[in-house]
Amino acid sequence: MRGRTGMSAENPSEMDKVFKALGHMTRRRILQLLAESPKYPYELGKILDLNRRVVLKHLEALEEAGLVDRELAEGSLGPDRVYYKVNVSFGLSTTVLPNTFLVRVARLGELEGAPAPTDLEAPKAGVGVKAMRSLLTELERVNRRLEELDRDRIGLASLRGQLINQIESMMREPESAQRDFERVRALLDPVGIDMWEDESDDLQLWSKTVREILSVFENMVGEKERPRKKMPMKGDEHIE
Repeated sequence: MRGRTGMSAENPSEMDKVFKALGHMTRRRILQLLAESPKYPYELGKILDLNRRVVLKHLEALEEAGLVDRELAEGSLGPDRVYYKVNVSFGLSTTVLPNTFLVRVARLGELEGAPAPTDLEAPKAGVGVKAMRSLLTELERVNRRLEELDRDRIGLASLRGQLINQIESMMREPESAQRDFERVRALLDPVGIDMWEDESDDLQLWSKTVREILSVFENMVGEKERPRKKMPMKGDEHIE
């Protein structure tokens, strides 16, 4: 998923709500605790040394952002109690560079986790110093892999920004209407991102985006792209 986010006070998007919710250190800590296991507000208040009213206010913000859900636990000896749990699975990354501001969302749907690379796996459960050393060694490998992925992601984001700048430069060369330029910019770098849209639609959406941008550009420069010739496939040769 691609895009730049912009917050509108009048009509905040799902992404705006998520950023706002994650912008508070206490809410991030609450989300971390709920990711470990579902908890009651009383438990969270005890761990964080906060009163119940403050905890509920933070939980309300997280719930409004779609990050947590509340559920009712039946009490065998007393009244039912409400507990909270994380109800989403997604990865969120933000890259800020001189030529790029990129927010990406990787959704995992109903999966509890993405499959790990084949060369990385959690060691079998064990006890003692040897087992602890094995776990720490594997954790170090995972941390290093994450750092490598971060470097690759930043490099690709920079290249993406350069490509978009080149496309925009081509759009500026003709005396184009400003609305056409802004239309193409919005297609390449949309402001809003739907946090929960189906990721399987991304390929179709990009194909539609390419067709629309080419159509706008062709109208601007008065040039039509020639249809590509179909390459002959093996076995298609005409036999006299």
